[in-house]
Amino acid sequence: MHRNNNESIKAVPSSSDQSYYLKILDQGANISVDYGEIELPEWYDDEKYRRGQELFKRNFFAMFVGKLCGLLAIITVPSILRVLVHTNQSSEPRTAYRRYLSTIYHTLEWYYEEMKPNSRAWKSVTYVRKTHAGVSRHASSVDSKMIISQRDMAITQFGFIGCIIINYRMLGVQCDQRDMDAFVHFWRVIGHMMGIEERFNACTDCFETTEQRMLVIAKEILRPTLLNQTEQFVHMGKALIDGLWCFNPFIEFDSFTYMTMRLINVPGYHYFDTDTVHSGGDCEPSKVRRYEHFGYYARFVLFTMAYLHSFLLRISVIRWYFNSQMLLARFLITYFPFLAFFKFGIRDSYVRILK
Repeated sequence: MHRNNNESIKAVPSSSDQSYYLKILDQGANISVDYGEIELPEWYDDEKYRRGQELFKRNFFAMFVGKLCGLLAIITVPSILRVLVHTNQSSEPRTAYRRYLSTIYHTLEWYYEEMKPNSRAWKSVTYVRKTHAGVSRHASSVDSKMIISQRDMAITQFGFIGCIIINYRMLGVQCDQRDMDAFVHFWRVIGHMMGIEERFNACTDCFETTEQRMLVIAKEILRPTLLNQTEQFVHMGKALIDGLWCFNPFIEFDSFTYMTMRLINVPGYHYFDTDTVHSGGDCEPSKVRRYEHFGYYARFVLFTMAYLHSFLLRISVIRWYFNSQMLLARFLITYFPFLAFFKFGIRDSYVRILK
């Protein structure tokens, strides 16, 4: 399949469309997600869905980093952070390891299995949706304003794919126009099945309008919270990174937080001068290098990740190698999670879903 990373995908965002979607999101802050029976939407396109799955498989490593950065970003959002703190299932490395590893397992079911009734992917979506319903009910019983809202779910969509949508070149994702349209369709389907109403769904019927919605979330919601990080976020973020270290030991909190801000185009957080080109001019150049106060290891990780994603992943054999490493990591964490043995003990090292 021909893939051209230089093929134009970017469209000029419409400020009126962005303002409209921001207002819609604000309305969704008080609307709970519908937790009825799941079903495929009437606009479901199996060919597009499968193409979206294939795009992920060809870019597994880049997609994983994009998702990890996205998850770091969304836990800065107060309404999401409150619910996470309330569940008390990801506030320290051991619980974060089990929670976020199960999240990885679920998303891999969606990417690798057919989405049809009684399939593993279908059962996974059903389980996650019921879990969300239980968490939302329990949280609202403590505080009526603490719900899993339509706004929160749209922001959570960004956590899984937002960095990929707005900065796929910077991540090193190799794709063309049809690939990205298919990838958007894939996550539009998942969002629908998770109970997100169409007006709130961050994914639309094409890449261009989806990109606009993701840019709204990045600029208007995530940038301010990333620039004003709370102690609670730092605590939860470090737990996330420390927990998933067992899945990929080449991660570190400061470097990945910087990488997150770089992918979300936070001014002053670029690494290469070309970052301003990849971000469509939305990331202003700065002479200040905010990573200079990092420790040597954090700076090494940041440089390695930035250089790898910006340049080396364009090379097929290097992309294949790192994708293969992700498959190996998945196998080891499932059957012989030796790093988790060392960190958490054998009993807590094995995580299973869909028992």
